[in-house]
Amino acid sequence: MNKFPISPIFIPANRLEWVDKTFDKGADSVIIDLEDSVPKDQKVETRDALVSYLESREFDKTVLIRVNSVEGEFGKEDIRSLLEVSSKIDAFILPKIEEANTLNNLPDNLIVLIETPKSIQNIEDLASHKKVIGIALGGADLSASLGSDMSWDSLLFSRSKIILEAALNNLFTIDSPFMDIEDLSSLENESTLSKRLGFDGKAAIHPNQIEPITKSFLPNEKDIEEAKGIIKAFNSSPEAVIAYEGKMIDMPIVLSMEKRLRLVGIDPKNID
Repeated sequence: MNKFPISPIFIPANRLEWVDKTFDKGADSVIIDLEDSVPKDQKVETRDALVSYLESREFDKTVLIRVNSVEGEFGKEDIRSLLEVSSKIDAFILPKIEEANTLNNLPDNLIVLIETPKSIQNIEDLASHKKVIGIALGGADLSASLGSDMSWDSLLFSRSKIILEAALNNLFTIDSPFMDIEDLSSLENESTLSKRLGFDGKAAIHPNQIEPITKSFLPNEKDIEEAKGIIKAFNSSPEAVIAYEGKMIDMPIVLSMEKRLRLVGIDPKNID
């Protein structure tokens, strides 16, 4: 992937005509869903149709596929079939993963979906697996398992665990969707909290959520210019700590500025 997915939106795999419409509405990425969105009696035909669809298409944006549980009836076959078109897929999202050894015989570029208490308990092993590139929070299933609601405070411990392990293992992170598709103000507030905590993006479940999520996560032009200026000043100095416009800058700040630029697809090692 060229950059982190900021506002990946779930699209049922049996509604593939929505993919182009969603990209036209500004989504930087899609999560084509073979799991919860597809009835059991349609899973095989939907998977076959998805393979044919991907064979015939080229994408310039990020395509993620949520397969069925690889410990269940359909998940492993989902992956076997989709490997035929793996060049069209940026990553597989794996639901209800609890044990790291489950990943051993799967392909690379995996995103583990944290949605059970046991997955939180084992998140260190999951995050450090060599095939994992990202972690996503499945707040609905996790809160149901915990007996909690889906509010920010209720899932803060789980979110914090995800951010910690992602930082230790250099993974990107996707926060859980906000389920009220009409309350865009609360969505923007929660997205801001997600970014402040350290998430790289937040999943969407409706096109009208794309803009508030993107606005909350992406740096504006002033932020971008600041990041470029700090990186240039630091790289041109022999010192380990510098002053930039009244601020103390050291390597952790520089790394943060580099991440800011990657969010908008700018290579921090190649700025003019």
